[in-house]
Amino acid sequence: MKKVAITGGSGFVGTAIYKECLKRNYEVVLFDRTEPNYQLPKNVKWVQCDVVDLKLVTEVTLKENPDEIYLIAGVLGTSELNETPYKASKNNILGVCTFMELAVAGKLPPIFYVTKPNVWDNLYTFTKETSEKIIKYYMEEGIVQGVIHKWFNAYGEGQHTHPVRKAVPYFILCALHNLPIVIWGNGKQTVDMIYIEDIAYLAVEAMSKESLTNQNVIEIGRGIEITVNQLAKDIIKFTKSNSKIMHKEMRNGETADTKLVADISGINNHIHKDFEFYDYEKGLLNTIEYYKNISKEHLDSFLNFYKL
Repeated sequence: MKKVAITGGSGFVGTAIYKECLKRNYEVVLFDRTEPNYQLPKNVKWVQCDVVDLKLVTEVTLKENPDEIYLIAGVLGTSELNETPYKASKNNILGVCTFMELAVAGKLPPIFYVTKPNVWDNLYTFTKETSEKIIKYYMEEGIVQGVIHKWFNAYGEGQHTHPVRKAVPYFILCALHNLPIVIWGNGKQTVDMIYIEDIAYLAVEAMSKESLTNQNVIEIGRGIEITVNQLAKDIIKFTKSNSKIMHKEMRNGETADTKLVADISGINNHIHKDFEFYDYEKGLLNTIEYYKNISKEHLDSFLNFYKL
């Protein structure tokens, strides 16, 4: 039985990846600072681990001895992280370098790493781009084996609503309660929306290949761009909401009129030829249903955080 470790395994993406691993009967260890607030299924266990702690990372990795590691842990944000450069750099760069120390010592199994489209100038972009370069360097030197994916706009059930504002959960919760939906900029910037189950499947499937892609970064999106305005309109339509769309100036660290669309040739050539992506409308409906059923405490926290 293959054994995998997932850093940040208690989060939105980490949870989706472990569920995909369970479909393949893998044993899973979640490396995370915080324990999941639900009972874990069979073949999944949580190990308390802060990825910036070299001693602890070394101890738990050698003890658990996984066959591969998914490096998902990190801090998110655009303008939010510009206020905390130390936190951003510590978690998103040092949290990768701890595992590179294991690689240099010859004690690191193949890894999965996720980067992002580098279209905005902010601390999140800088830190993710730096870690990508570090990993690619060690891959080029033959010290690290693995896969690097560049995820576009992930969405789905369980995505955090705050403190970092992610468009889909924010739009949905505003729409469900007929609140104004605020879009930064004119809303003509485009996104490439990909459902979380597709992201998880493509990550795990890529790691299952006999020949890993190493420093070749594979873009993960549907290859279909839509405007942020259209995303908001779709959510208003599917929720049958009376919400109105409002526009405000772009936030610091974000750029107006950016165009995001993935080149899916890497998916077809290296992971799954003619991969059939999850239907966008069905994915949004699934996600809306999830947020309809969040607890009152969660909803109140969201509303209070954004002063809605």
